[in-house]
Amino acid sequence: MSKISKIEIYPTAIAMKDVFTIGTGFVGDPDSAGDHIFVKITTDDGYIGWGEQRALPSWSYETTESITSTIRFHITPLLLGKNPLNQNEIRSLINHALKPAVSNGHPFAKAAVEIALYDLCGQILNVPIHTLFGGKRHNQIPLSYALSIDTPEIMALKAKALSPCTCFKVKVAGIPTEDEERILAIHEAAPQAKLWIDANQSYTPSNALDLLKRVEDIREIYCLEQPVSSQDWFGMKRVRESAPIAIAIDEGCFTYYDLGKIARLECADAVVLKICKSSGLLDCFKSVNVAEANAIELLGSGLTEAGVGFIASVHLFSTIDLVLPAELNAPVFLDTMAIEGVDIVDHVVTVPDGPGLGITVNEDYIREHPLTTNS
Repeated sequence: MSKISKIEIYPTAIAMKDVFTIGTGFVGDPDSAGDHIFVKITTDDGYIGWGEQRALPSWSYETTESITSTIRFHITPLLLGKNPLNQNEIRSLINHALKPAVSNGHPFAKAAVEIALYDLCGQILNVPIHTLFGGKRHNQIPLSYALSIDTPEIMALKAKALSPCTCFKVKVAGIPTEDEERILAIHEAAPQAKLWIDANQSYTPSNALDLLKRVEDIREIYCLEQPVSSQDWFGMKRVRESAPIAIAIDEGCFTYYDLGKIARLECADAVVLKICKSSGLLDCFKSVNVAEANAIELLGSGLTEAGVGFIASVHLFSTIDLVLPAELNAPVFLDTMAIEGVDIVDHVVTVPDGPGLGITVNEDYIREHPLTTNS
């Protein structure tokens, strides 16, 4: 029986190829590497599992330091000596020590560890992660990419350069007249592409409805994501009741408990699934069940994680039916994904069938690009 013998944490700097700005502010650019936290779990009989999460305090509250210290001082002591296949026991121990309470209780830290545990379980059982969730429905996952807030001309050029991508997440800034110009320019540059508008909480309900009125003739717009503040569920409901397109919730829905309330309030047509905000793969999968039971559509996304987080999302999304291509930005935004063995052709990724994550982690890169933290 395998037992966890060692847990290593690697805060790692991974540079971005381009400027990335969203409605809540700056994400990164080529001069400021992103903060990625990798977790390596080793068993006493030599199995290794990898996990990863991206620290992005402008999107959620966890920092590089908090993720690192939470894993090092609060989660690691609970895991040492445990059988990694006993996932329910491990999850209960972690959630008892780090209470979900009002928030999801350190979801990014938990997610990084849980991805590593599922990779480890897949290695031990010699099956891919998707098998642990009932098996894949899809052999390939088409990808969509975010278009960072910029001038309409630059956003349109980036859309054209990403051909044959069939869907773009268009980041908008909260000013209807300016965002209308951005959306029109992108639609003109890629007239066949589906457009997934993402406000990242930058709108008021009235201004969000103003924007939708301005662009109502563009039939390729599928949805508007998180138009208002994350805690403003009634603002979401107000927009949804008058919107001609689907309204999706993201920052306002971290858990399947949140999604149950959202379904009762009838304030969203779709939910954005992210492993990071759900505390890991299993709780993200639980949100799928709640959504399907309440006729809420599924969108797949991430926070521009590198290859480990990227491929973990691919495994999970292969087991469900998304209404749009998965928005996973690593292939176009990051200098490296720090993995080998991923197969992406024309913005379509093949779901791995090897044990665990089914890829090889570039541990040398991770070790050679450390971030300095105070934890």
